[in-house]
Amino acid sequence: MKGVSKNALRALDSEEVETADLRPAQIARLQCVNSDLMDAIHDVFAGTDLPQDQEMIGEVLQARRAVTEAWEKARANFIEIGRALNALDGKLRTKEERAALKRGFDKLFPLSEPIAYQFRAVAKMIDSGRLPLDACPGSYSAAYQIALLNPEEFEEAQRRGLISQNTTRAAVIAFRKERELKPMTVSIEELMAERRRIQEARRRMLNELVRMRRRSFEITRLLEAEPEGSSF
Repeated sequence: MKGVSKNALRALDSEEVETADLRPAQIARLQCVNSDLMDAIHDVFAGTDLPQDQEMIGEVLQARRAVTEAWEKARANFIEIGRALNALDGKLRTKEERAALKRGFDKLFPLSEPIAYQFRAVAKMIDSGRLPLDACPGSYSAAYQIALLNPEEFEEAQRRGLISQNTTRAAVIAFRKERELKPMTVSIEELMAERRRIQEARRRMLNELVRMRRRSFEITRLLEAEPEGSSF
């Protein structure tokens, strides 16, 4: 089979090469391929014959398209499930009703309540605008780990490129553990100021305690000196 170079494959997308000699099925597979994806294929299969095999590149692209479409549907599905459950939760009238649903959840729905809780958290994060839909991972478990991040952690995760469709659960968990183990930055000036505040508060309390004791002794002497049967 005649090989096709990377540049020739890129040209197919912009119609810069003659396509009359290519079979219709091959054209359909390659006509919408962008240069970044072609670069990725060449990087992944570097050192093999696949980048020179036009038919096999088409097979890779077809598989990628099928997986991507299914992945997108899976993401849309768990978000819609979360939205539906959040809507139901908003219509339940009492805490007792919500507790009853939680206890008997698996009798009504084809998934466990803990998984449903994660779906609800992700949907809430999306609908609140905190996480754009196009940045939501295709894995609900990865998306849920993002939902657990506080604002500061979320901002840092964004800087590191962890808030994306390709983020994995393991990557976000590793990030969270790193943040938990990271030693806090302590300001000496802040510690000294806090110590001064504590010392001042302690002095005020001691002074108040001394005043209360003195007053207690005074009241005791007055009571002991007062003739029996008299009143104030």
